[in-house]
Amino acid sequence: SLKSESNNTISPKLGKSALDVMLKAGLLAFILVCLFMFFFYRLPGFVAIFALSLVVIGQMLALSIPQFTLTLPGIAAVILSIGMGVDANIITAERIKEEVLTGKSVGAAIDSGFHKAFTAVLDGNITVAIVALILMKFGSGTMISFGYSLLVGVILNFLVGINASRLMVRSLSQFSQLREPVLFGARRVSK
Repeated sequence: SLKSESNNTISPKLGKSALDVMLKAGLLAFILVCLFMFFFYRLPGFVAIFALSLVVIGQMLALSIPQFTLTLPGIAAVILSIGMGVDANIITAERIKEEVLTGKSVGAAIDSGFHKAFTAVLDGNITVAIVALILMKFGSGTMISFGYSLLVGVILNFLVGINASRLMVRSLSQFSQLREPVLFGARRVSK
């Protein structure tokens, strides 16, 4: 049989201050990630910032509309799914940069980069989605919150981070000023 060896209760005031600190830390981390993405990947990084913002907004809506309780593991799942979104955008931006460095035109590099990055991103998302579904089916309490938040994040990352990002990058690259290889992370282009 199970017996409780320790039990802690915190006051609502302490919980509120912990939540405030956590929100400030999350906002600071998000700003630092956005700065990294923008300065290192330039145009695809700018699109990634926009896509990640949409994913966070979508996750908050997906949690608030059904009045789903956001637990500490649920918050961890939101953070994990943001990390997965950053990872997907970095994989794609690196592939585009590699294609530009081989001498391809920006348009061809974008198409090829997204195509080559798609399978790696899809595999990662499917694997995490399976785990999230298992946690929701067989877990209890906070594990259901974790699984639900993670599944929503994976779905949104796939829809926004892959499909919408591709459309945004391709649309922006139609402007002649935004077709410069340096805007896609290439410092030099081999001939």
